[in-house]
Amino acid sequence: MTKIMRRPRVRALITATVVAGGLVLATGQPAYAGSYRSPFYSTQAACNAARPAHVSSWTSPGPCHAVTNTQGRVSWYFTVQTRY
Repeated sequence: MTKIMRRPRVRALITATVVAGGLVLATGQPAYAGSYRSPFYSTQAACNAARPAHVSSWTSPGPCHAVTNTQGRVSWYFTVQTRY
């Protein structure tokens, strides 16, 4: 294996393959994401105001949901679904 790695053409081919694979994984993954959660908002009004920013031909935001943390504070979030 070490003799093969000393050849410049083989090294260049392996490097190009690794870079191309990384680019495919880095750029292709978000297009197939099923859904993701928005950041937390302090009020329901702020949550509802942020939802239109996530509307596109590929995504649609769901309704705002309340969640309570361990200190009893209520935060709001929504889930953005990918359209297929």
